Amino acid sequence: MMPVDAILAEDSVAAGVAAMEQIHGRHLADMNPEEQATARDHWRRQVEEVLAAVRAAHGGPAVEGAGRAVITFADAGDERVDVSVSFQPDLEPLDDGQVAGTPAQVLALTALEALSDEEQAEDS
Repeated sequence: MMPVDAILAEDSVAAGVAAMEQIHGRHLADMNPEEQATARDHWRRQVEEVLAAVRAAHGGPAVEGAGRAVITFADAGDERVDVSVSFQPDLEPLDDGQVAGTPAQVLALTALEALSDEEQAEDS
């Protein structure tokens, strides 16, 4: 059985976007690169909304105002690992260049920063 939060993982979103491109992709050839990027962003938002609804249906009731952060680690070959994260709802940009989010989202950002710091220390 798949963990319910895997529904929102980056590979699930990417699969959904690939399906949207397969369904609607015939229009991409008529678009310039900026329009293609806009279309793909639109499809991504649609897929994320649909998957969030599916997750909510299978994950039980959520706490009012709750957020979510899903960090995905995927093997990328040659000992490389791709790391991606999705936030629901989106993080809120602040005037000072920082972002605000729910406690779960802030914890995910802290974990990602720690990974980045560790990787930079290994590269030094």
